[in-house]
Amino acid sequence: MFFEKFRAAQARLPAGLIRVGPPAAAAAINAAEKQLGQALPDQLRSFLLSFDGADLFHGTIVIAGVDPHADPTLLALRDGVAPEDRLVFAEAGLGDKFVLDRQGRVFRVRAGSDERVLAGSTFAKWLDATVAREQILYDVEGEFLADAFEPDGEEVTPQTARRQAERALRHDPGSAEAQHDLGTALRRLGRTPEAAQAFGAAAELDPANPWPWFDLGRALLEESPGRAQAAAAAFWKAAEHEEGLAAARLLAWAARASTQAGDVAQAERARREAAARHDAIGDDLRRAVDAAEVEGDANTLAEARALLTALTGLPAPPPRRRLPVVTDDGQSRPIKPPSEGGQRPPRRRRR
Repeated sequence: MFFEKFRAAQARLPAGLIRVGPPAAAAAINAAEKQLGQALPDQLRSFLLSFDGADLFHGTIVIAGVDPHADPTLLALRDGVAPEDRLVFAEAGLGDKFVLDRQGRVFRVRAGSDERVLAGSTFAKWLDATVAREQILYDVEGEFLADAFEPDGEEVTPQTARRQAERALRHDPGSAEAQHDLGTALRRLGRTPEAAQAFGAAAELDPANPWPWFDLGRALLEESPGRAQAAAAAFWKAAEHEEGLAAARLLAWAARASTQAGDVAQAERARREAAARHDAIGDDLRRAVDAAEVEGDANTLAEARALLTALTGLPAPPPRRRLPVVTDDGQSRPIKPPSEGGQRPPRRRRR
């Protein structure tokens, strides 16, 4: 393989956005394989014969090399990753690692978590999609495009995020991560039915990942009351791939959706299963309500109260205090919390 799209992007983009190492010697690759105790996948081997590692977009993602002077090396990256992962070949600036499984698919392993996301259908497609996604953020001088980011500079705008995901999907339609990113961007833009379709596509591509199922359920609930039963099914699917408290929280969402759908039996089943997964789920949700009151987060409070009501089948206790809002005249006045909001169940940490 010659990685024509990658070479073209390297030549076209401003200097420094893509930095690559010199070609690796076949002997160095063979030595690395011996130390790793496994043969490198064909596409990765082909890449290393052309580029012994690469730094993409100022350390956004760094692909490891095999030369001892490469930073990082394939040997250095393999520490701390689950044994079922075939090969760790890259890492992100925030600590996420990228692994190739035995089918040649690329998974992102979240830092500090065992969450695994299907990021690419093959190494070559993942590489092209990554470059296509990231280059949108830069101008002809290699500087960040100011209008690609929100005013605080911390997050890209939903319009930019949508373009990034669509560009990535043109290069790798099998990326569940890109489909999920597209759904998130569309949801931020208020295009809920389209967001639900994207979340559904991500869930089909990566069915063992609970979060596309969870976000699909959320989007279906927002789309229409008539989609509540389908939302409940999505929350159940999410719970199948979680354990303990995280699973119980997802089942509380299922109880909420079934209640909205008028399915009393399914709501009760979800409550029983939530208690079976974590017998203190009710206490946890009550603590979530109390914490939201203390923080003064009206949206989070509304969501926590709705989940507690769905779980117990009883109205949530009234707020201990009214949440303040600062009006245009600078005065702080109490208001009732709104009826809608968002709260994502906690991600499961490593067991």
